[in-house]
Amino acid sequence: MAVPPERVVQEIGKSLARPRLSKDALVKLLKEAEDALSKLNQSSTLQNSLGLLNRSLSQINLLQHKDKEVRLLVAVCFSEIIRILAPEPPFSDEIFMHIFRLIIGTFIDLADTASPYFTRRTKILESFAALRCCVIMLDIGCEDLVLEMFKVFFSVVRQSHQRSLIQAMLSIMTLVIEEKVTQPLLDIVLQNLMNADKGAASKLAVSLIQNCAGKLESPICGFLTSCIFDNDASANEFKKLYHEIILKLYQCAPQILVAVIPNLTQELLIDQVDIRLRAVHLVGKLLAQSELNFSQKFHTVFVEFLKRLSDKSPEVRIAAIEHARECYLSHPFGSEARDILAALEGRLLDFDDKVRTEAVLAVCDLAKSSLTCFPSEIILQAVERLRDKKVSVRKKVMEKLLELYRVYCSRCSEGVLTLSDHYEQIPCKILLLCFDKECKEFRPQYIELVFAEDLFPASLSIKERTKHWIAFFSLFKLPHIKALKSILYQKWRLQMELKVYFALRDEEKENASEEMHMRILASFMKMSTAFLDSTKAVECFQKLHQTTDNNIFKLLLELVDEDMSSSAAYSTRVSMLKQLGDKHPTYDFLSTLSTKCSYSIFSAEHVRYIMEDVISGNDDQTKYAQVSKVDLLIVILSIYPTLLRGGEDCLLKLFSMNATMLNEKSLQILAIAGRHVSIALSDIYPFLEQKCIEGTRTESKYAVSAISSLIHASDDPIFSNLCKKVVNSLHHGRHIPTLLQSLGCISQYSPLTYELYKKQIMHFIIQKLLCSKVDSDQVSSNDGALCSLSCKLKMYGLKSVAKSFLPHEVSQIQHEIKEFFVILSDMILGIGTINESILSQSDKVHLRVAAAKCILRLATRWDLHIPPDIFHLVIMSARDPSSTVRKSLLYKIHKLLMEQAIPDRYACVFAFTSVDCIGDIRNDSVKFFTTFLTARNKKFLINRNASALETDGVANTKHPGYIVVFVIHVLAHDKNFPSDNCQDQDVYAEFCSPLIFIICALLNLNCGRSNQNDASYMASYLLGIFLAIQKADDAVDAKFTPKLHILSKICLLALKVLTQHCKFSLDACHLVLLPSSYFKACHDARKKGASLHVANFVDKSFVRSILCAFDSYINQVQDVGDLDVMKNISNALTMDRQIDQSLGKMKKEKDNLHPNTKRSQKVCSMRSHMNSVSYSSSMSAELVHGIINLEPVNAEYEVRKEQVSSSDSVSICPVIPTSQVSTKTVASKEFMPSTSNERCVTNGSITSQPETSKADIECPLDSQVANDNGDVELLDSEDKTWEAINEMPLLDKGRCNVQPEEGKRLQLMLSDFGSAKSPHADTSILWLDSSSCSPEEVIPTTRDDSDKTNSATSDERTENLCASTNLSSVGAGKVNKRLLPTNASKRSLSNIMDGRPRKSWRIQPRRK
Repeated sequence: MAVPPERVVQEIGKSLARPRLSKDALVKLLKEAEDALSKLNQSSTLQNSLGLLNRSLSQINLLQHKDKEVRLLVAVCFSEIIRILAPEPPFSDEIFMHIFRLIIGTFIDLADTASPYFTRRTKILESFAALRCCVIMLDIGCEDLVLEMFKVFFSVVRQSHQRSLIQAMLSIMTLVIEEKVTQPLLDIVLQNLMNADKGAASKLAVSLIQNCAGKLESPICGFLTSCIFDNDASANEFKKLYHEIILKLYQCAPQILVAVIPNLTQELLIDQVDIRLRAVHLVGKLLAQSELNFSQKFHTVFVEFLKRLSDKSPEVRIAAIEHARECYLSHPFGSEARDILAALEGRLLDFDDKVRTEAVLAVCDLAKSSLTCFPSEIILQAVERLRDKKVSVRKKVMEKLLELYRVYCSRCSEGVLTLSDHYEQIPCKILLLCFDKECKEFRPQYIELVFAEDLFPASLSIKERTKHWIAFFSLFKLPHIKALKSILYQKWRLQMELKVYFALRDEEKENASEEMHMRILASFMKMSTAFLDSTKAVECFQKLHQTTDNNIFKLLLELVDEDMSSSAAYSTRVSMLKQLGDKHPTYDFLSTLSTKCSYSIFSAEHVRYIMEDVISGNDDQTKYAQVSKVDLLIVILSIYPTLLRGGEDCLLKLFSMNATMLNEKSLQILAIAGRHVSIALSDIYPFLEQKCIEGTRTESKYAVSAISSLIHASDDPIFSNLCKKVVNSLHHGRHIPTLLQSLGCISQYSPLTYELYKKQIMHFIIQKLLCSKVDSDQVSSNDGALCSLSCKLKMYGLKSVAKSFLPHEVSQIQHEIKEFFVILSDMILGIGTINESILSQSDKVHLRVAAAKCILRLATRWDLHIPPDIFHLVIMSARDPSSTVRKSLLYKIHKLLMEQAIPDRYACVFAFTSVDCIGDIRNDSVKFFTTFLTARNKKFLINRNASALETDGVANTKHPGYIVVFVIHVLAHDKNFPSDNCQDQDVYAEFCSPLIFIICALLNLNCGRSNQNDASYMASYLLGIFLAIQKADDAVDAKFTPKLHILSKICLLALKVLTQHCKFSLDACHLVLLPSSYFKACHDARKKGASLHVANFVDKSFVRSILCAFDSYINQVQDVGDLDVMKNISNALTMDRQIDQSLGKMKKEKDNLHPNTKRSQKVCSMRSHMNSVSYSSSMSAELVHGIINLEPVNAEYEVRKEQVSSSDSVSICPVIPTSQVSTKTVASKEFMPSTSNERCVTNGSITSQPETSKADIECPLDSQVANDNGDVELLDSEDKTWEAINEMPLLDKGRCNVQPEEGKRLQLMLSDFGSAKSPHADTSILWLDSSSCSPEEVIPTTRDDSDKTNSATSDERTENLCASTNLSSVGAGKVNKRLLPTNASKRSLSNIMDGRPRKSWRIQPRRK
């Protein structure tokens, strides 16, 4: 019969009461007790039965037994007893505390799930939770045990625990919190909430907080609020992590934080940057995690967060941008997303470069996430950051935009997106980085690699790439096309030079010589320019040259082949690099070289796809016009015409399309690539001929060019037949503009053919067009200009004739060009038969414009043959009554100057148009002139620094300031020059306004530079020019010489006023060259004195009045603020008055000391026209002012020994020694004239100086003059330098030699051009030297005329004559030949029509 469990329990209680029981006995008894107790149900009546066992188990030796198993079994028995006797177990508080400590001790091992006792521990935990023992613990004051229990639970909980076990822990902890929440208990919970390393503990804390959210809300809010407002209490660990706590709490129980989050506004506005930064991070994460729902509940915090994008701290702004990106990505829709984008957009123009960079990166990331709906305006603003002032920003922006563009291309190829202008702007803007000179990564060498490798995804097909090329090319403007052509041309040069290198390499195998080595090295130097680091590239080429693997060279040669497809080229490149290995020292270089030398940007496949797209007329649902596609073809084929091979059928189909614009473009393509395609001229000639006769003017131009490209020689009978048909068609009276265009083009491509019909053509143009009287009421309907059809035909006739003088091939100059110049000058002047046939004033205006443009067009090649009077007419057209003439001339000259097609002297027109009465003309002129001066001055400084001949006179003619020479000459010949008895400063101010403007502009050119030497050089340079003109006569007409001297004197004194504190350097004016067609040396001292006497009324006060009047005059025609070069005139005048007042007082004192000074004033007299003087390069402004001043001056001179030349002329070289003249001396003492007792040394003897007039001493800086009336010749010597040959002393040959730049040699000669020497045929240059010449430097030479008798040499030199015609720098300093007297007019018309043979001279052709 079984023993009841109550009886068993009682017996066990007795046994346990026995002392000194062994462990085994205890374990056995406790297990029996556990088993018996588990069989008993809950009943308070069992209290007596369990009393003995309770007392036995409550013994301290059992509660604190050393053995873990014994303690575990004791805890199990207590848990069963508490269960049975619940709800009031019969234990004292003290025993309860021991029991709970024992039980909690067993929980410590719950982490050991593999333990054999894990089940008993779990049972204890579940029983403890079910019996709500934790409440008893709180009742008896066991708070420390509760904290320990919480710590144990968080430390032992594991992800692998059974759900029931975790639930038991959670229920126990929940009961405790529901009963009582203390700060230590809350700290334990929050600490484990932030314990990311123990995921189970954190989850347990999250579950606990979720279960007790209502109970925990108040203490948590109090804790977090204190953290927010109590910034000083940083010692508490939790107060350092309260942002993280808020974030965690918002994830699990956001309702707890309703009262806390609004307080974050306080942190977003606090002055401490670190706190604001942390607050931005927190709010940003809260927004992103809530998918912007946070912004709806806490809108005030959201608004303040957006304001942090404009925070004063860059760190805060960057953090706000990062989180704004995450917020938008979490929910890219709704008003909150739009607000984020608006705030982000403002940071694209942030003043901090790091913020701008981060903003662009954020925009690109957001655009990638939603390409279809992302605002296009923000994309365009991000693209504009490619123009950022910071190079680092531009680099990062380019990388990110390329990444965005590749994603866009991939989506387009997948059909998800269609082509979009906004994204196509990305390559457009990247291409413009070629003009960025601050960063080498943006040079064309690198941008080429970007377009070859980084622009498109590697997997994108050629067809898809072509679609994108067509798309963004339609957005191109002239700078884009220029940059693209630059990249393609650079690529083409590398490919061509690489082929040359391969040929040299093969040749070297047979002939390895030093010369061959140098040729190969030169080839390396040329190819290295296609790389960013040219020096390193040369080294890599040399290493590559040493490579013995011929297969690499074979593969490179294959890559250069234009017939290789893109896929084949890619495979070849990969194969070569794989074969080489990435460890090879030239691997990176060959990787770049293989990309550059292959057709990686455009190939024949691209050309074929473009042509097929044009023919099909399929725009792929885009708006890109057909014309844009053909324009892209033209750009490609202009560099790579061979890529059209195989596309002849497509090209012929283009001609069958009836679009006029496409026909013009197609003809242009044929003209470009005609020599490289297999198209028979017979197959297309009827079409080309029809366009030459009946097409548009543009079509006819390209049709003639296409015919020229398809035939083998210019004398082909096809041109003869075509010209005959065109001439015959002239008499039918139809398509006259087209026919004239065709004839002009034929004259350029086949001059010999044109000569056969020249008489008929000229007769028609002159008699039927130029001299015909037609009703001018017939207004041209195809042009917006208000001119008659007759007028337009006259202009077309002029253009046709002008083209006949500009053949593309080497030809002989036609003598009739003189007569043509007369016709053009008559048109500008409005005289002659042609002008009598014009009834409308509007027509006359347009013909004046056409005539001036024709002269400019001819000046691109025949500038040497344009006489001064014609040049004057062109420049003075800037004062034409018609604004149409002035504006057209301004833009035409600007265009030609920027192309460097005409000499720089034509920039004179800017001096006149910059003071125009019309604002648009004036503003454009100032802008153009500033651009011109800046570009030319930069080029001049580079050449001057690179040249050893910095003070050479020929080099100084390349200075942009040299145009002032021509401005003075043009003004001197102006019919509106003030009369002799006019001394009105207002009249002179208005008349001299172009001259004063240009002086101010030149002085202002360098005033912004930190280097004062540049400003000093400019002032000194102008000083030398003005002094030189004072020594010269007018070569065109001597009666204008006084006017030249008046203007130069005004310039000298104006220069003094405008350069108050400028130190002058004589490096700029040692040698001044004046063009001998405009100036000549003054030989008659009395004549010179009389000329200068005319200008006696021009003194310092008069010039100051002119400047004041000029200032007022400028204000009348424009705002002073519109013209920077005028802004300092008033200040200069005020300062000058103050200086003059002080100097005047000193002067009066000196006059009292030297009452007879004025009567005895003299500096040095000259019996020869050739004088020179040298003065200190450190001369101050006061010294120069003293020299220029007409008041009595005083100086001590060292007179050098006279040199008697072979012509008995005397050269005296007065010198102001540097050691004797100091700035202080000059500042306090003006120069006084030397007395009559002063003597000069002449040939070793002492001679008294003769007295000179006041006019003679006003400019003591005399210049050395070599006149051009046959005494001086500048010859092209065998060593390609200049040699001055003269019968009188001249400068040392070594000082006069000029080494012209290669391709721009200055080769001038004196020749009669096959006939008796004409008074207008002198080609020498007027040399004016204001430097000192020692006796050793003055070399008498004899003239050698043997060259004139040598026809072969003469012809050779004549061919060299025009080598400088296209050099703007020489155009200002060389002689311009006047071939026709000014009185030649109407009779020249018959000379042209007669077609009589004239003497002609061969010239070098103009470079295309």
